[in-house]
Amino acid sequence: MARSSLSGLGDVMDGFTDDIENIGSYLVKKQENFDRVARLSRDIIRNSGKMITMLHNGKIADASLVGSQLHEEIHELKRIDAGMEYYSLQAYQEYAEAMIFSSIKNNGTILRVSEVGVSEDAYILGLLDVVGELKREIFEALRVREIDLANKFFDNMKHIYDTTRSLRFAEATLQGLRKKQDVARIQIENAGNEILYFDAANSPKQDNH
Repeated sequence: MARSSLSGLGDVMDGFTDDIENIGSYLVKKQENFDRVARLSRDIIRNSGKMITMLHNGKIADASLVGSQLHEEIHELKRIDAGMEYYSLQAYQEYAEAMIFSSIKNNGTILRVSEVGVSEDAYILGLLDVVGELKREIFEALRVREIDLANKFFDNMKHIYDTTRSLRFAEATLQGLRKKQDVARIQIENAGNEILYFDAANSPKQDNH
């Protein structure tokens, strides 16, 4: 009986060892995939920032080339990040910001979520970040005295905020949403005040005599 029990225990231990080895192999592959997701996410975040800077500086052709590279990187990220979307969310968010801002600056249109091709979470967070980029464009337009262009960007800012302000959810539902909404509101107030100051400073002076 004792020998039979020991033999059975050996079989169990062999199976247990196999399980641990298989789990180890699984975790190695998971770590390797996580490393690829993290590395690609960093590249997307960096290139999205680069594209936005190029757009601000009027380097439209260069920004378009970076945009093409970003499309390829996003396609690859979607292929490998299953189960790791929490870690790749910021990359999708930054990509959405760059694509939406590019469309507004070049075409005057706000891309829809289906056109950007990211999740609803990434889209709305990226969309609200665009408000800050438009504020910068307004200040530049006022600097070169292009008030009509400044007003167009301001209209886009307001449209983004007005259509998203009703999205009031708990932080657990979408982390960062409320803060971005509050920041967008302040940025719109600041940009609106700058436009008012510009109009007041450049309106014809009335002669009181």
